[in-house]
Amino acid sequence: MYKRLFAPLFAALMLLSSLGHALTETVSVSARGFGDTPEQAMTNALVAAVRQGGGVTLAVDPNFRTDVYEWVIQSQGDVSTWMGKETSVPEPQLPTLGNIKTYQVQSVKKVDDGMWQADVQADILRPKSIGPDRSHLPGIAIASFDTRASSYDLGDVKVSASEVQRDLAENLSMAFTQSGRFRVLDRAYLADVEKELDTVSEGSVAPEEMARLGQRKGADLLLVGTIEDFQIGDSEREFYGAKMGGYEPYVRVRYRLIDTTTTEILWSDLYVWDKSEAEIREVARQLNIDDRNHPERLADVMYPEIARAIAGDATDVLYPVQVIKVDGNTVFLTQGEGRLEQDGIMKVYRPAGEMKDPDTGMTIKMEGAALATLKVTDVRPDYGVAMIEGDANTPLKVGDRVRPDKQARAQAARPAGQADSPGSSAAPIQW
Repeated sequence: MYKRLFAPLFAALMLLSSLGHALTETVSVSARGFGDTPEQAMTNALVAAVRQGGGVTLAVDPNFRTDVYEWVIQSQGDVSTWMGKETSVPEPQLPTLGNIKTYQVQSVKKVDDGMWQADVQADILRPKSIGPDRSHLPGIAIASFDTRASSYDLGDVKVSASEVQRDLAENLSMAFTQSGRFRVLDRAYLADVEKELDTVSEGSVAPEEMARLGQRKGADLLLVGTIEDFQIGDSEREFYGAKMGGYEPYVRVRYRLIDTTTTEILWSDLYVWDKSEAEIREVARQLNIDDRNHPERLADVMYPEIARAIAGDATDVLYPVQVIKVDGNTVFLTQGEGRLEQDGIMKVYRPAGEMKDPDTGMTIKMEGAALATLKVTDVRPDYGVAMIEGDANTPLKVGDRVRPDKQARAQAARPAGQADSPGSSAAPIQW
């Protein structure tokens, strides 16, 4: 009876059940609502049901207003005066987000003080994530980094700052996504997403499709930064009157990882990429890049490497790389693509207890000396495989932490080539 009575009122909430393509799940909830009228009690009961099922947003339409009469008392000495005026306030409308597939009225009755009570049983449609549940992972958004110049030199080619911003942001998003430790929220194509959602909201679609609306996630973390310098450089050198080109690569990116709830900076660092000319030419040779005629193609190597380094240091703040399995000299690591680099050299450390900083009271997690050196031999989407180089000081075990060996990286960056021969070094020739 009550369902037939209130069906016209709740036509906006009721959506016919049909097959949909969006992934959804149905949650059955019981809810109770109160109001001055049976209709208001039913509305509040359905709102409470949607809240239980996953959240609700109320729309306030200025065209729908409720007349109210306000009384104000003014006191002056021993005299009090009551003043009243008539006005109106916006009236909250029915929920605009939250999809009721079906509902059943259990009861509507009048309780004390002329208040009405309504009890309903409702089936709420809730969107279901594609793939494994990642709701427990922190969400991160990659902001477009600021730049110090309008363009940058990649060899003889000038690249606009906007292009460098875009390519770096895309590689950072890829690195954080591949780490498997974050929900990376896209902020570059919001207009396209909005257009698709508008198509869903404007058409007559199945309730499963409507469940997509209002489910956008907010970022827990925000990565911001500044590109201070970004160039390969084509320096000219003169040798017996002849001018020859040479590379002077130099990249400086300053970045911060911010907690969006507290605006606290969780990590801040300056990344410097300054490989030698010999190393740049060796990379070009291995990848078959014509670096003399197309030096800008070397940027395709730079972006992923810079992104992996920045994403790796930022990820280590919350999720350091750890050993998950040891099989002889083979070591399996908790992270893979986006964090590890093929043939990368890593050091293994073991937690050595905790202590409190006497000044700040913060907990300091201590580590012992390096236990072993690893060389990454295989990088998988979700994990990495490494081999122990030399002898380990002690057997490795699950939970040991792994970090890049920056000293080995610095040594690898030294100019390559054969040893100096007489006449090729700064030393005088011994006849």
